[in-house]
Amino acid sequence: MDRSVLAAQLLLTAVEGKDTVPERTRQLLAKVPAGGIMLFGYNISSAPEKNITFIEELNRCFVNVSLPPFIASDQEGGGVQRFRGKAALPPPLSYWENLPEPNQTGPQRNSRNRQSSAGIDAAFLAIEQDAATAGRELRLIGVALNLAPVVEVLTEGNQPFLKNRSYGPDPAFVISAASAFVRGMQSAGVACTLKHFPGNSAADPHKSKSVLAVSGADLNKFLEPFAETIRREAPAVVMLSHVIVPAWDTKPSSLSSHAVKRLRDMGFTGIIMADDFAMAAAGSPVEVCAVEALAAGVDMIMVWPGDLLKTHQAILTALDTGRLTEERIRDAAEHIIYQKIRYGLIR
Repeated sequence: MDRSVLAAQLLLTAVEGKDTVPERTRQLLAKVPAGGIMLFGYNISSAPEKNITFIEELNRCFVNVSLPPFIASDQEGGGVQRFRGKAALPPPLSYWENLPEPNQTGPQRNSRNRQSSAGIDAAFLAIEQDAATAGRELRLIGVALNLAPVVEVLTEGNQPFLKNRSYGPDPAFVISAASAFVRGMQSAGVACTLKHFPGNSAADPHKSKSVLAVSGADLNKFLEPFAETIRREAPAVVMLSHVIVPAWDTKPSSLSSHAVKRLRDMGFTGIIMADDFAMAAAGSPVEVCAVEALAAGVDMIMVWPGDLLKTHQAILTALDTGRLTEERIRDAAEHIIYQKIRYGLIR
């Protein structure tokens, strides 16, 4: 396969347009047939049929390429979801908060008592059923990759950033809840993304550097939900955060070969995706980060339309100079293509 096409497979890009695809977006995708397209609220209509038509138009931009894109979106629930109606989901934390013991609030609540409550199995069943219902609607519209769920345990340290995006403060509950979400989505043919490995701090990575200054047993508490959910459900994607873990590296996890190795050592064989490099926590221009991340073992990079051409070119230049090898690019592309086959995009 042409290396330009392979390099494009490694990019998940946003697009302009709503209801219909603008001509400049068509031209951009003709130059760089990205491996995936992520939809945001500004792309989405309240009428499902218009979203179906829009996604069909996007797919037709790839008619000259044998590799269709993953159409992706963030559908976590609560405040982070792009589609409403049948695809809408409650905030992840609400499943924990709606268990018995209503007099206890916040991350300090008694996890052991919560774990033994009579309603816990019903909570996991509700998560799976809600995710399956939302997943069927997403797949009907044309979305095959959900950038969810968050698999981070809620702590005093990360609560200012995560808020209600976590399934709660108890690791065992988070593991079972995230697993139920993935099962529900996968039953509808929608691939899932565990995020944000290995975790987050209080700082909002969109705005500033983020540091997770923990090690040893405390760090393992962050890692356990990822390891166990990977073991149980074999999700398609894991997203790396931009958090710096001093016990591992001086670089953000999205640029760290150590973070990639820890994730692969958990038995994860799917797509490793970096969070948006436009965030302040990434620390460098997008195209610079993209090459460094790929060299570290990341498979897929999120790119805004204005950065797509130069990021694609930076990957090709890195191949010319030896900063990236053909083997690394093919390995990354194979991870992506395998998941497209797994979820029926390629037959």
